[in-house]
Amino acid sequence: MNRVLQATRLHTVVWVQNVTWPWLIMGTSFVINLLVFLAIGDTGPNGNITGGLVSLYSVAAIVAALSITQTFPFALGMGVTRRTFFLATALVNVVQAVAYAIVLYGLNLLEGATNGFGIDLRFFRVPFIDVHNGFLQILVYAVPMLFFNFVCIYAGVVVARFGSNGFFAGGAVVLLVLGGLAALVTWRGWWPDIWHWLSHSSPASLLVGWPALLAALAAVAGLVTIRRANA
Repeated sequence: MNRVLQATRLHTVVWVQNVTWPWLIMGTSFVINLLVFLAIGDTGPNGNITGGLVSLYSVAAIVAALSITQTFPFALGMGVTRRTFFLATALVNVVQAVAYAIVLYGLNLLEGATNGFGIDLRFFRVPFIDVHNGFLQILVYAVPMLFFNFVCIYAGVVVARFGSNGFFAGGAVVLLVLGGLAALVTWRGWWPDIWHWLSHSSPASLLVGWPALLAALAAVAGLVTIRRANA
């Protein structure tokens, strides 16, 4: 465990860049949305809803992938084992997701207390993910981030293990599988059942349970794959 904690320091080399950019991009998105809805001067029946929060998750996921492609060779050069490096990377991302989620929850409360910053803006209180329970709200913010981060970490591991050709080949396989499933569901007429299941599922299961399971699978796949990856 001590070696894992020591290896986490490798990610602190560029921590300012890794922390600054996700929040800076999200802050830019927030300011743009705020100015747009101020200019519109009208409020919809459910408030001024925006999906700008996705920008934080997108950039954080990209940073997670770069932590593999940029830091992994350096870690091997420092004598860190592949397993230790991956576990350290996973630990950093778990701590990051929880810390980000706590900040987002604070911004959620601020948005609610100020009536959406005076214009009923719903940037952090997006419907469906706004669950009105403090602990669950933090999980709703944190677990999807873990899912996206670990998927992108696995993508970075694939690049380290198989190169860019392996990455694109894997992407093609994923597209074929998803396309095949979509065709099968359409052929069997299962879409109404799927939408019914989604509409009757709780936010806890869709935003915490399933993403947690998929994030765990991506983490295990990454740990297995990185053991044969080269710098």
